[in-house]
Amino acid sequence: MGRNTKYIEFLKILQEIMDADTPDFAKALDKQYTNVMQYLKGQKEPGKRVVQTAIRHLSEWHVERVFEVETIPDPLTSIPQQPGIYALYDSAGNTLYAGQAKKLRVEIAQTLNRKVNFTIRVGPNLSKKANPKFKEVATRVSAYVVESNRLRHNLEALLLRVFPNHSHNNKRGNFK
Repeated sequence: MGRNTKYIEFLKILQEIMDADTPDFAKALDKQYTNVMQYLKGQKEPGKRVVQTAIRHLSEWHVERVFEVETIPDPLTSIPQQPGIYALYDSAGNTLYAGQAKKLRVEIAQTLNRKVNFTIRVGPNLSKKANPKFKEVATRVSAYVVESNRLRHNLEALLLRVFPNHSHNNKRGNFK
């Protein structure tokens, strides 16, 4: 068995375990379809780095969209109990809160019942309301299932930097 032949066998076994056709398998590995097809047929031998990056992509970059700037569901039962990241928005599309959760449904419900830590202008006359609950001002939600603890943490840290103003949670996470 040649040096790289074991990598071909590894990819074949991985595809079988994932029960994926070649185009979906290539997409999951973040590799070009033609290259993956050639690896699986033994026409081209993948190197160690190809296999390492494929595994890294499989294990850390799986993000599943649940809601993307959609009306907050009532009841919240359509939100999964899986780990992930989420953001709450007001009716103007301003981000009110971005966070991560071990259980999306539970964390979103708890956040909606928390008081906003800044003054909000509401109503037709835009009167100020000090510290309303998020459920009084949030109208939309984005939620994504992210199983990887590390990726979830890093995505939340990124979101907190992308929206750097007083209208979000005031912690600034560090990248791991």
